Amino acid sequence: MKRVIAHWTAGAGRASAEDKAHYHRLVEYDGTVVAGAEAVEDNIVTSDGDYAAHTLQLNTGSIGVAMCGMRGAVEHPFDAGPSPLNEAQFNAFCKLVADLCVEYGIPVTPQTVLTHAEVQTTLGVQQRGKWDVARLPWRDDLRGARSVGDFMRQRIALMLGGVEVLQSNRPILRFGDRSVDVGVWQVELSDRGYHLGRADKDFGRLTRAATLAFQADNDLPSDGVVNADDWLQMAKATSRPERFVTQEEIDRESGTAQDAQMTARVGDLVGLGGVAGIATQAKQAGEAAQAASGVMGQLSAMISEHWPALLLCGLCVTAWFALRALGYSTRRRRLLDARENRSLAR
Repeated sequence: MKRVIAHWTAGAGRASAEDKAHYHRLVEYDGTVVAGAEAVEDNIVTSDGDYAAHTLQLNTGSIGVAMCGMRGAVEHPFDAGPSPLNEAQFNAFCKLVADLCVEYGIPVTPQTVLTHAEVQTTLGVQQRGKWDVARLPWRDDLRGARSVGDFMRQRIALMLGGVEVLQSNRPILRFGDRSVDVGVWQVELSDRGYHLGRADKDFGRLTRAATLAFQADNDLPSDGVVNADDWLQMAKATSRPERFVTQEEIDRESGTAQDAQMTARVGDLVGLGGVAGIATQAKQAGEAAQAASGVMGQLSAMISEHWPALLLCGLCVTAWFALRALGYSTRRRRLLDARENRSLAR
């Protein structure tokens, strides 16, 4: 076996039949270890269809272990739900993983012992928005998949007689680097409110700006280079607080908000033109309708004579409402961006 992948079941505190079908070992809320329906060796080869399917496109050579719980959990804002994981359960889980590492000769590294939430960024195998295990209910200071993963590996390493700190072995990252570790750093920054767009494993301009902001907020040397001290601080860092910014400040300083205001003004002009056109056409249609007999005749004469102009005016009024709505929503999104510490002048 090549690796151990840690999960939670997203169910109750006891292992269900479905849980046992997907994982090789499970740890219930009271620390009880339960064997799954499939043997670990069934995942050496998965082409026969007889294996524990726990991780998308990464079941071959992977031991799947899970903590029972986190039913109904919500990632943002974090809510552990009615069946949260607990510390005693986590300790029993780490002991289980340590024993499996010894039994199958698996070293404790970020590539070989990792959480489900780390798979995509660490191994490059795409998952479907999985976030187990990116939070521990009793440790609010640990946020993000890599922070929790490091904490888990530290605990396992200690049980095996390993060293306390693993983050000091992380690589130094700087502008221009492209690697899996850059992607991990980008995810850690995003998890703490340092927005840099998509985590593309490329240490570019936005990643450098977010790194500088993180370093400034945490009293680290602001050089844009990620070293051991930055990794260690990231493991302890909490989410960046929102800035207090008003809509008036955004309208005054943001180019995007000013463009949105201009869009709304154009909408006003288009809408006023449409209203004026409808009024003119209604007057002309009324004069034409007077020559027709009966209500239906008046209506038919009005529509047949002036339908193109009435349609155009109606479209103008529709565009009016659409442009004003677009301008308002753009300004509101820009305000939220600024409060989340994104560029105020953008």
